[in-house]
Formats: sequence, C-alpha cells, structure tokens
Amino acid sequence: MNYNSTNKKANSNKTFASSFFITKKNIKLLIHAINSVHECISITDLNHNIIFVNQTFLNTYGYTLDEIIGKNTSILRSPKNDPEILKRIHEETQKGGWNGRLINVKKDGSEFIIELSTSIVKDEKGEPIAYVGLSKDISDLVQTEEKLIEAEKKYHELFMELKDVVYESTIDGKFIELNPSGMEFFGINSIDELNNINIVNDIYLNPDDRERFKNELIKNGFVKDFEIDIKKLNGEIVTVRETSVAVKDKNGKIIGYRGILRDVTERKKHEAQLKELVKELEILNQELKNSNASKDKFFSIIAHDLRSPFSSLLSFSEFLYQDIDELSKDEIKSFAQNINDAAKTVFNLLENLLQWSRIQTGTISFKPRKFNIYDVSTKVINLLLNNALIKKIELINNINKDEIVFADEDMIFSVIQNLLSNAIKFTYENGKIILSSKEKDNMVEISISDNGIGMDDKDIEKLFRIDIPFTKSGTRDEKGSGLGLILCKEMIEKNKGKIWVSSKLNEGTTFTFTLHKNEFPIT
Repeated sequence: MNYNSTNKKANSNKTFASSFFITKKNIKLLIHAINSVHECISITDLNHNIIFVNQTFLNTYGYTLDEIIGKNTSILRSPKNDPEILKRIHEETQKGGWNGRLINVKKDGSEFIIELSTSIVKDEKGEPIAYVGLSKDISDLVQTEEKLIEAEKKYHELFMELKDVVYESTIDGKFIELNPSGMEFFGINSIDELNNINIVNDIYLNPDDRERFKNELIKNGFVKDFEIDIKKLNGEIVTVRETSVAVKDKNGKIIGYRGILRDVTERKKHEAQLKELVKELEILNQELKNSNASKDKFFSIIAHDLRSPFSSLLSFSEFLYQDIDELSKDEIKSFAQNINDAAKTVFNLLENLLQWSRIQTGTISFKPRKFNIYDVSTKVINLLLNNALIKKIELINNINKDEIVFADEDMIFSVIQNLLSNAIKFTYENGKIILSSKEKDNMVEISISDNGIGMDDKDIEKLFRIDIPFTKSGTRDEKGSGLGLILCKEMIEKNKGKIWVSSKLNEGTTFTFTLHKNEFPIT
C-alpha cells in the first residue's frame, strides 16, 4: 500500500497536515516505521472520524485503507461496552489520555478485546487537533487471565472446603495461611492466635521430625506422605501424613513450605488392629493345624487301643466256641472272665470316646448350676467302692460337707469318677486314697490323692495330650487308654476351671482341679 500516493481523504484535512514540519523524504520513513509497530495505531479528528491507521490496524480489523478512512470509530465498538466507559474515554482523552479495555468488532463481525491507550494531539498554539489511539488484541491474554481467575477460584474453593489441613508457612515455622479445616483441626480460634504459633515448638511432638522434614525438602524440593506425630493446642496427639513442596524466591532460595496434612490416626489404629488380627488368625490357624494333626494321631491311638481288647474278645470267644465240649468248668469260667474284662475295656473306651466327641462337636448338654460337691463325690465313692474293696484300698472323703460349687454336675461326676478309677487302678493293695477340698480366690480346689505307683516327670508331660500315646498298666495289670484324663481336662475347662497333677515315682499321685464358687457367664 503506497501512503505517498494522492489520498484525497487524507490530504483534505489541511489543519492536520500543516502541523507537520518534516520533508516528504522523511514522511516515507515515518510511515514505514509506524507500519512496523505491532500495535494498532489510529489517528482520528476531533469528531472521532478516522484519518490514519497503520498496517497492523488494517490486518487486525480486516479493513482496507479505503474502507476505514473517514469512518467513525463507533463502527469499531461492540454494543456490549458500557456507555459510561465510552463517555469516559472521550472526557479523559481530552484531559490528556485514557487507558483501559474495550470490546471491539472486526469487519467480519467477530468481537475481541483490546487494550487501548489514547492521547491528544495539539498544534503549536496548544489547541487540540486530533486523537491518537494505540491498541492491541488481548483476547488470548484475557482468556489466559480468565483461566487463571477460574483456577484461583477453584484453588480458593478447594482451600476453603478441603477437609484436610492446607497450609503455607515460613521456613522458620510461622503460618502464613491455614485453611478453615486446619484452624479447626489444630483448635485455633483467631488469626492472632494463628500468628503467635511456633510450628516447631507448638505443633511438632518431636522437634527432630522438623529437621528431617526440612532436610528432605532441601534435598528433593518436596516430601510425600511424611508421617509424623503432632500435637493439637488442646494437647491431643495425632498421627498425620504430610505432602509438601518448597516455596522458592526468584533466585531459587527456599523461603517457605506449602502442603497438606491428613489425619491418619484412626487409620493407623485400624492398621495396627488388622495386623494384630492377622497375627491372631495365623496363631489360630497354626493351632488348628496342630489340633487336627493331634486328633489324627489320637484316632490312630484309639484304633490301636480298640484292636487289643477286640483281639482278646475274638480270640477267647473263638476258643470257647470251638473247644467248649473239651473245657472244664473252671476253664470255661476263666475264658468268660477274660471275655468280660475285654468287653468292659471296649465299653469304657467307646463310652469315653462318645463323650469326648460330643464335647468336641458341642452337642453335649452343658447346664451349670450350684450343687454340693461333697454329695457328688460320695455318690462316686459308693459307685466304685467294690473296685476299692477288691484291692483293700481305703477311700477317705475329706471334702468340706458344706462345699457348694457352680458347674455342670454330670460333667463333674464323670471327672471325679475317672480320677478316682485311675487312683484305684494305680494304688497297691491296702493303699489309701483321699479326696479333699480347699477354697482359694473364690474358687474351690478338689484333690484326689493316692499312695500308689506314681509317675516321673517324663510321664507327667504326656498326660492330658491326645497326640502322644500314653497308657500304663495298673497294679493288677488293669488296662487303660489315657482318654479318661483327656476327657477330664475338656470337661473342667468347659466349666472354666483348671486341672493339674503332681506325682513322685513310687510315692503316689495327686490330681487337682478347680471349680467356681459363684455363677459365671455361660458362653
């Protein structure tokens, strides 16, 4: 475009042209310089009619020079502009200049935002002769600003509404900002109170944690899930996980910290409880495995113990069946006695096994109540008196006649019967067995003592266990399976008591168990 060509519209304003005292040679240079400027330059007369624009202006608005020269600047203004602002532009330009933003319209009707600066041109007498406008398209800048404002709004909303603690602090431990959740979390009631807090002394439980925190921030520029114990203003101690970044100045020097604290106190408790639960489950699982292994071995032992008396039953009954016509009366009686003894052994074993299985499966009746333990022990003594008389063993009941206990009477009857039967079995002729009681710590200790063959420590360790086969013949070669003692332990523990044994080889044995005097919760 040749600005040196004759332009009737441009040259018509003699007042404006006469104000220039430059040569035609320099006009070309001036025009080129103006066209090189990246901002839009426009010159209007005092009525705001356009008399000059540069090339950037034409490129921005989409007009040709002929289309825009002589037009009023009103064609460039969007109706969305505040009329008061347009009025103010005119007034302030006349006073010297105006600067601000407007919404302008291009030739194609599209709107965009400009940053406009105006000034007034005066002649040598100081009279205004024209207005100059310098503007640039700032649509992208405005969009960026809007996004920034939106981001700041979202950050502010996040800062205000986030339930975690959001803070900014100085490097020496003073809060610059703390969101409402943080104020509530620490128990801070005012800005003055916030400003007086020393984070190291008032918040950190262990000041060394602050040094570790600072060292990691200096090293990496951030910390993530930094777990520490802190204290609130009311003294409550909590565990938090902190994620923070270093705030730096323009020279890269760390001047503060900005981050988030999350209270993980309850989570830590739950994690600890879960770990403890897992540990308990592992122990229970191992106990279950051991119990199953023990029971497998136990059934193997029982099968072996059953085989022996059944072998006797089959053997003696077969002899009796085949040779009965050739046997004497005494021989027949002997065979019958052996068959009877074997049958009793099998019956007792099966009866104990049935009772044990009912305890294991929880199908046995459990009805604890208060009863007189002396009366129950007397019934057991009367039941086993013949067995004792055969071996001339004296049974002495020294249990307190007024002793009342709380337990399942049938179970305790079975326990005393098993223990007394064992005592008779392992006591020599003319021996003595004493039943006694003693109160201790709201419990009653019942003891059954004999002066029989006794046991050494190795044998004692095998008692009450289903995984170790332990049988011992009585003083008259009486047989047993060891299941009776296992049953005693199960039934005493079912009644929330304990059972133990003390013994010396060739001196005798004492079995003792405890029972509650008063009622206990049944589970």
